[in-house]
Order: sequence, then structure tokens, then C-alpha cells
Amino acid sequence: MRVVYITILSSLALLGCHGKSSVEQQPALSSTLKSVNPEQAPGIMEQYRLGMFTIGGWVNQKQGRHFQTVEPQHSQVAIVYLYRPDSKWNRQEIVASSLFLNSERIPSLLNNHYYWVELPAGNYRLSTSRPLGVNHFQKPKYLDFTVEAGQSYFIKYDEENMATRRSVSGALMLMPDQTGRSEIAFTERKSSSYNFVAQDEQRGKVRHSAQKLKAKKYDPKTDVQLVKPFKLWNPLTW
Repeated sequence: MRVVYITILSSLALLGCHGKSSVEQQPALSSTLKSVNPEQAPGIMEQYRLGMFTIGGWVNQKQGRHFQTVEPQHSQVAIVYLYRPDSKWNRQEIVASSLFLNSERIPSLLNNHYYWVELPAGNYRLSTSRPLGVNHFQKPKYLDFTVEAGQSYFIKYDEENMATRRSVSGALMLMPDQTGRSEIAFTERKSSSYNFVAQDEQRGKVRHSAQKLKAKKYDPKTDVQLVKPFKLWNPLTW
């Protein structure tokens, strides 16, 4: 009987050590971004600031490769796709609204434009304000959201949605997965994307700033054209 007790206790001890080892092998990932408190609204420093501005689609008519899903730089992160559909309103924009993720500037969204950010699991705040030159003084509109590891999310920028004009998030909308995938499919990547995960899974080092994921030089010949297929006119249908 004593041998049985010793065997059971030894097994439990080994199981506990194995569980502890598993936890230690998968620590929580950290972000290069500052943390944000979703219970507090943006402060005065987020409203009044100096920074660069981005020319809108009326002047900046850069083309890019149509939407494609991507594999993240780290296996345990979330991918957030940001996009802005094509519209006459968006094409006529002269200065694009600035975007900030946890107070860090990220690329503005132009007409028919998408890119993505890679984030560790946690809470984030995406805010927007339209600058006058290098001056930002508007009360920012913001969207608080939470991401989980291994998941994909779609955030749409839409100034034409009248229902959101007076909401806290303004033109920023977290879209249902199916709707986001169908709308983003027609957009083009016109800017770099960013990886905000501090841990470099390949090199085993820790980053102190975001990893910039540059877009490859656009070649229309290699792009997938999302247009209706060409059909010959059938005179018998007239």
C-alpha cells in the first residue's frame, strides 16, 4: 500500500512540474505600444498635438495590390485589418484624417485603401482627428476594442455613415467578420503595415519600437483584378 501512495504522489508531483513548465514556455506577449485605460476618455494631450499630415485621395492616387490575407510575424498574435472603401466622397478628400493607435501615429486611410497591424492580446484604442496643417486640435473620435491571440478583426473608416456622426467612435467601426471580408476585398494596400509585438519570434530579441512591414513595389501584371468577366454579346438574346 505504501508503494501505491508513493507512486501516486510522485505522479502528481511530475504532473505539477510539467504544467508549470508549460506555463513558463508560453509567457504573455508584450506590446511596443503604451497601455491604455478603456475606462478613461482621451486626455488633453491626445487632443492638442503637433504632427505630420497626409494628403488625401484627391491628390494622392497611389495604387496598390488588392487585398490578400496575411500570416502574422508571430504565431500568437491578432491581426487587425484597417480599411476605407472607394467612394466619390473619399476620392475628393484633400487632407486625410490622422489615425493613432494607443496615441502612436499610424498611416492615414486613403480612398480604397487597406493595411494591417499585428497586436498581442489585450485592450487598444484607435483614435482619429483631422489636422489643420501640422496642428491637431479637434476632440478625437475613438474606438476601444479588445483582441485575442490567433484572431482577425476588421475596422472600417467610413465618414459617410450618418448614424455614426455623433457617436464616440465617429467614422471608426469594428465590422462583423463576414461583412469586413466582403468589403475589404476590393481595397488596395497603399501603405506599410506594422507589427507592434515586442518579442521577435525569429531572432529571439525584444523590440522597443514597431516593426515596419513595407509593401512591395506594385506591379499591375501580378495583381488580381476584381472585375466582372468579359462576355461576348449574344445576338440571340436581343
